[in-house]
Amino acid sequence: MGKIGIISPYRKLYYETLSVKEELKELKKDIDVRIGLLSNAVDVAKDLIKNGAEVLISRGGTLNYIRREFPDIPLVEIEISSYDIAEAIMEAKKIGSHIALIIFNNMLYEGRNLARLFDVDMKIFCIEREEQAIDAIRKAVDEGYEVMVGGGIANKVSTQMGIHSVLISSGKDSIFRSIRQAQSILRYRNDVLKQSELIETVMENTPLGILTTDRNGRIKMVNSPALDIIKMPREHVIGENIENILPELKDGNNSFLKEFNENKIMVNIKCVDIVSSNIGFIVTLEEISEISKKEKYIRSAFVKKGHVARFCFEHIIGESPTIKECIQIAKRYAGFDSTVLIFGETGTGKEMFAQSIHNVSKRSKGPFVAVNCASLSETLMESELFGYVEGAFTGASKGGKTGLFEMAHRGTIFLDEISEMPLSIQAKLLRAIQEKAIMRLGDDRIIPVDVRIIAASNKDLYKMVKRGDFRADLYYRLSVLTLKIPPLRERKEDVILLFEHFLDLYSLKYHMKKPVIDRKGYDVLQNYLWPGNVREVENFTERLLAAYGPSYITGEQIMYILDIKKEDLFNAHENSKVMATSSSMELDEREIYRILKENNFNKTRTAKQLGIGRTTLWRMLKKQENLQ
Repeated sequence: MGKIGIISPYRKLYYETLSVKEELKELKKDIDVRIGLLSNAVDVAKDLIKNGAEVLISRGGTLNYIRREFPDIPLVEIEISSYDIAEAIMEAKKIGSHIALIIFNNMLYEGRNLARLFDVDMKIFCIEREEQAIDAIRKAVDEGYEVMVGGGIANKVSTQMGIHSVLISSGKDSIFRSIRQAQSILRYRNDVLKQSELIETVMENTPLGILTTDRNGRIKMVNSPALDIIKMPREHVIGENIENILPELKDGNNSFLKEFNENKIMVNIKCVDIVSSNIGFIVTLEEISEISKKEKYIRSAFVKKGHVARFCFEHIIGESPTIKECIQIAKRYAGFDSTVLIFGETGTGKEMFAQSIHNVSKRSKGPFVAVNCASLSETLMESELFGYVEGAFTGASKGGKTGLFEMAHRGTIFLDEISEMPLSIQAKLLRAIQEKAIMRLGDDRIIPVDVRIIAASNKDLYKMVKRGDFRADLYYRLSVLTLKIPPLRERKEDVILLFEHFLDLYSLKYHMKKPVIDRKGYDVLQNYLWPGNVREVENFTERLLAAYGPSYITGEQIMYILDIKKEDLFNAHENSKVMATSSSMELDEREIYRILKENNFNKTRTAKQLGIGRTTLWRMLKKQENLQ
């Protein structure tokens, strides 16, 4: 805490104050007492301030002089109580009953009441300056008053003129009160200083440029980041009218882009209306490049949360010409930023290709967000893809939710089974592709997104367009680059490679010795049509290990696990026709019914033969019922 300087106008008060100082042991070292009367006190005050005094204490006219010279230094007055005046009047009455009270305007007194109390003739003469004391005393004498009562200056002048005088002394209680009041001021100043230092520290350490103004628009505070942005020294900014730097301020609360020294800056203006504070505006400045960095960091956080592509082209297994050609085309597509539409039957690895394209593209450091359109209802799909704001619908999360398109910003979004997307959502997807922006559910704010779209389908979208089940404009937007992944039956030479790969993988996973497969077993694997493609090979391999472990495995055991008969397997020519038809990307209603009938209306077996999931089969049958 700072020091207290006390300036006593007369010696008696000086010694009284020293006595009080000795009693205040905890404050003794922080109190400096000096003698100084009226104008002479100004030099004393300067010396006290130089030695660290933050609050000054004095009395009467001396205090007035100090106040005029040091308007920014807190001052405390040693008050003159009624008791102090009464004591002086009682002393003066011993000399004469005609008493003149010579006092400065700021001195406290109860003169009139005390005159009646002590039965004396007393008149009050008020002065404002030292030089007025002589005229006031002469006037009192001319009017017949024989004893002068007043402060230090009245006492000094009366003595010099040979007139009786009595000094109004301040008692110890008044001195104590003034010191305690000074302490309170110091504590308050200390708290304010700490708050000011805290505010200054926060302002200087925030990356935002910040300026504050008073109600007249004059800049009161500015931090270093703001000075760096506007390229002006602090001394040229403080006190300057903010409109000279930001003419747009006249519009009040506002946000806009402005160019400072060829740097694009985001400016936010907030009008502050606090009665107790002389603050008019708070202005924040932030470089667009910094906002982009933050946005990039936020987007990258989604990658850490799991929106990442795990597969590369090296993970795609196959030596057949068809798969090699497919990989080469996909690699070339990765160098472009156009939308990609991947066709392929269930289990051919459409998402693996999508991830591989992403991982060698210029967006490889961005997120890869995958969504299965068949797994979401129409309402849920819209909120998941585009997000929603708080209160958009019953049950909406507080604060809203970020959509998958926003999560995929600067990266890739993979829309699997795009054929299952409802027409209403197709329209919104088309708008998102065209405008490169989305709008959250329940909001009217446009959010720009930089996203590459890779879509996939196991159905013939062109046929769906002809039937009116898929938007033609969306189809042509998605199919800028197309990729058809060949089914496994068209690259039989890759079957054994895949089987051996998965055999090694699951043997290692389950800490199991790799089993030996007889030659007939490999023939079965080679001739089987694999309607579920690569996914079926993987699932079959795990099931085979679970059933027979690391033992010697025969062709019969493999056929048993595949649930096929010998005659079915080696009548491959006829079966291939069925499989080619049933595995095409758009199944005919009559074909589905025929295969369903052959399997005694067993949906599980029918779905397996068609190379589709049981849920997909159920959905197709349901759709046909609705069309009838």
